[in-house]
Amino acid sequence: MKTLIILLSLFSVSLAQLGLALPAGTKDFVLPIHASDAKAFTRKLSNGETQTWNLEGPNKGTWVDAKGKKVPSSNFVFVAPDTLKIKKVTKGDAGFYDYVSKHVPEKFDLPPGVHVDPGVPSGFDLTVN
Repeated sequence: MKTLIILLSLFSVSLAQLGLALPAGTKDFVLPIHASDAKAFTRKLSNGETQTWNLEGPNKGTWVDAKGKKVPSSNFVFVAPDTLKIKKVTKGDAGFYDYVSKHVPEKFDLPPGVHVDPGVPSGFDLTVN
């Protein structure tokens, strides 16, 4: 029984953060993020730059860098209700993709000695060859 529990634990940890490798030029790739309550998508590119794709507000439907400057985004399209599609994958699309939830967890004080582990990461790494 202990062996089964250990194997299941290792399996769940291995799936906690997905990684995908695609060849450049792949068409109509749907990101494996299914965010039913997303207000935005985020990506941290391989060059370290962080960008946000907003689903509402003045920058809706475009990538915006950390300084608020719009980034060319015509290669991406929102797929309702919960993900994005890359029309044609390029090496510049490589990075870590995730989403920002509309739901903000309620903050509260825990009793002394109680610890709550963070949730499983919802994003994934995209590698482009």
